[in-house]
Amino acid sequence: MTLDELLALTENIKVEISELKWHEDDVRHSFFGLYYSGIYDFYIGKSTFRLAEYLGQGKVAFTSDIYDFNPHAKRLYEIQGHPMLSAGFHNDLNRNVIFGTWTAFEFSISLIFDYLVTDHEYESIIKKLNAKLVKAISSLEESSKTLILDILKKSSFVPLFRKMNFILKRIPNCYPDTLKEDREFVEFVGKLRNCMIHSNGYYRGNYFKYEFGDTVFEFEDKQIFSQVGTNQFVYLEIAIKLKEIFRKICNCTNDIEDIPYPEDGQNIIKK
Repeated sequence: MTLDELLALTENIKVEISELKWHEDDVRHSFFGLYYSGIYDFYIGKSTFRLAEYLGQGKVAFTSDIYDFNPHAKRLYEIQGHPMLSAGFHNDLNRNVIFGTWTAFEFSISLIFDYLVTDHEYESIIKKLNAKLVKAISSLEESSKTLILDILKKSSFVPLFRKMNFILKRIPNCYPDTLKEDREFVEFVGKLRNCMIHSNGYYRGNYFKYEFGDTVFEFEDKQIFSQVGTNQFVYLEIAIKLKEIFRKICNCTNDIEDIPYPEDGQNIIKK
């Protein structure tokens, strides 16, 4: 993907945001602002590397007004001339685009879930997540059971897939036929994000393999995850597909006019 294509991608997202039907303070609208920020940073990073290449080739001239910046420019073009620095720079861009877009996705799904779920529905989910404990306390006095359930409701972690399933089941057939493969993709991106952000690529868990286009990712217990493929923009393409899936999920909330964003829309990209 060329820089011009990356620039066009960012511009297309801005157009997409301007055409969204939701209010700017809506969670679904805000997702696209957060998403745009992650893609924009990726584009700026690739542009910076190209500038570093031009600096290294002596194609960028400095006027006397900014000549004092020259030492910093030299440090900048070191990136493109040193293989380890170059690889690290691009790896950081890949890590950040996954982290940024996944965070926007996960956070937005959680906010939508929190808005839609009733107290009764949430309690039912918590009981299912803690079924063994709920069974174990069944013989306790009602006051004790209520106290424990209140603690569970405040402290239990509801997995992203549970939240997604709750949203998708609201309206029959609201999600396309790609649900199974999209769930597998979301599971893959979650593992990828956790490895890249939390453990520098180190994976703990059951063996997992995922093919995305021509790139094969493998996750083996107590190993650095492996990636085999030649697509230099595979992480960007993963981020793009994540947005497409969020769009599909939003189809299951079409009956809701407004899902307010808690921070009063501060992450919105203005037109």
